[in-house]
Amino acid sequence: RDWSSDVCSSDLSFCELHLTINGGVINIRAQNDGINTNEDGVSVTTINGGTLQINAGLGIEGDGIDSNGHLIINGGNVYSTASERSGDGGLDADGDILLNGGYVAALGTRNDAVSEDSQQEYMELSFASTLPAGSEVVLADSDGNGLLTFTTEKAAQSLTFSSAGSEVVLAASD
Repeated sequence: RDWSSDVCSSDLSFCELHLTINGGVINIRAQNDGINTNEDGVSVTTINGGTLQINAGLGIEGDGIDSNGHLIINGGNVYSTASERSGDGGLDADGDILLNGGYVAALGTRNDAVSEDSQQEYMELSFASTLPAGSEVVLADSDGNGLLTFTTEKAAQSLTFSSAGSEVVLAASD
């Protein structure tokens, strides 16, 4: 059964050893990490479906999704932003980050590298200078069809994007 949840947290929103999300709609606004699986080298965060909208790092620091083990995204829609005031990412993992399916857009001052073992194409962008809050980012396929258009809520310097079957062209402006 799918479910919907809005989570506002003054510290870590979801802090677990292992976490699997199979569906539903989850909106997270957190002062620190939005999701944190916290056993070094052991924890696994798996997203199989649903929609996650994470706005983390509203305090001094915070990653969107922080796995002290592995992060696996097999499906669903994941939109994740991290703190603009610290070296945090929309995606952060001590082990592999595997993008095997779904739709992923993650912003931060830096995102951890996605594993080459991922089953879905992805792009990782690190901008030469920080995009200020209010920057418009447009991702389109090679035919000009919009894949993602958004205005940054916070400053960001790193973008990770993945969408099934997409060939991407990038344009950004402030």
